[in-house]
Amino acid sequence: MILVGRYLSPFVRRVAVTLQWLDVAYEHRSLSPADQAEDIRALNPMVKVPVLVLDDGQTLIESSAILDSLLETIPGQTLLPASGVARRDVLQQCGMMTSALDKSVSALYERVKRPKEKIHQPFLDHLIAQASAGFDLIEAQIRDGKLAGVAQPTLADLTTAVGYTFASQMLPSVTDTQRHPLLAKHAESFEQTKAFSACRFQV
Repeated sequence: MILVGRYLSPFVRRVAVTLQWLDVAYEHRSLSPADQAEDIRALNPMVKVPVLVLDDGQTLIESSAILDSLLETIPGQTLLPASGVARRDVLQQCGMMTSALDKSVSALYERVKRPKEKIHQPFLDHLIAQASAGFDLIEAQIRDGKLAGVAQPTLADLTTAVGYTFASQMLPSVTDTQRHPLLAKHAESFEQTKAFSACRFQV
């Protein structure tokens, strides 16, 4: 299979670290929607990453759908429970982080892609507040012992580690070690693993 997109994207990277964690072989094509739009358009007309090209040629888009479809095919995987409350909780935790990342990316784009004189500061402040609230929720989940950590991780553990690394480096107004110390420690423990090192976050 082929994973399309740069590891700079937290959505691409969460797919990549999951593949690495499960020792699933894949080819990586580090394409950017900004620089290789036509190459990506051929796989996804919306020119969004990640895209996962399966061995039979079919393409999957959106990180949550990709991971749900992928994990369903791997017998014995423990990252995402098959059903019940345990599955709901992991998906909800993933949703907290991916929602926070959506708002973080929007805030980042508002800052770097819009001319300064056209930035609407109240809207930017609202995006940052929404993103920060998502990181607050994850910090509380860790404090309450609802994330397992490196020893026996779920998909939520991997996703939150990827998310913190991205936001703390790209938009520190949303999260940092002082505001979210438990999340910072959680992310650092994962960043030291082989799976995360194999697809290191790079600007």
